[in-house]
Amino acid sequence: MSLGKSISLFLIDGIPDGVIACELSNWTGKGYKIPRNSLKDVSNRSDLKKPGVYFLIGHNEDDKETVYIGESEDVFKRLYQHQEKDFWTEALVFISKDENLNKAHIKYLEFSLHNEAVEANRYKVFNSNVPTKPAISEAEIAVMSGFSTNLKLLVGALGFRIFEKLTKSLTSKQDKYLIDAARGAVATGIMTTEGFVVVKGSKIASTEVPSMPESFKKKRAQIISENVVIDFEFTQDYLFSSPSTAAAVVMGRSANGLKEWKLEDGSNLGENEQKD
Repeated sequence: MSLGKSISLFLIDGIPDGVIACELSNWTGKGYKIPRNSLKDVSNRSDLKKPGVYFLIGHNEDDKETVYIGESEDVFKRLYQHQEKDFWTEALVFISKDENLNKAHIKYLEFSLHNEAVEANRYKVFNSNVPTKPAISEAEIAVMSGFSTNLKLLVGALGFRIFEKLTKSLTSKQDKYLIDAARGAVATGIMTTEGFVVVKGSKIASTEVPSMPESFKKKRAQIISENVVIDFEFTQDYLFSSPSTAAAVVMGRSANGLKEWKLEDGSNLGENEQKD
């Protein structure tokens, strides 16, 4: 059983969508969530002029969630320079309260966080240059790994799933739902706290029925155009807003996901949700 964590959030402006300072109990780090239009309001905060790592968060031209991950020995100065980038609407900043982060440390954090964000594939990573791994000692790597773990916990607690893989909790004990239907539709999916995930390798029906609603046709066309599906096969885990949308896209027709997604024993998702 995982131990609980205590997080402190301070609404600096007294409003939930303003600047937020966040800390984790027994951690030397500190984080800030800063709306872009509040950047000037934090110009006098001395701790934001320390070495740290930062995330610029917004949406790209395709409305996909996008993040830029960087580091600086003066984080506020770098954020101010990044106003030339127009995609971001808010920034996350992480510094050390005990001033133990040096240039090599923040470059290592940038390197590891960038790699994990790319691997998670939840946000489009906007960095044009891939960060390089700096030369630091084994002991320093261990310390920075611990710092990174707490940092990622706060990123998630603030509502950004940059590092959370869609199937991060998929285990042998978790319910895996199946569809094996007409026209080659063979898929596996799982329920998550965010919606319904169709797993990589699943296959959609090769054709759509004429009566398929236009909204589902558009969704199928979208995931094909984005190369989420190539040759009728999912190239990655993909999150749908509901089991029914997932089932309709997979089967190429209207579908009640609570009935169509079934466990190996034949029981469906709706029945399973009603069990004690």
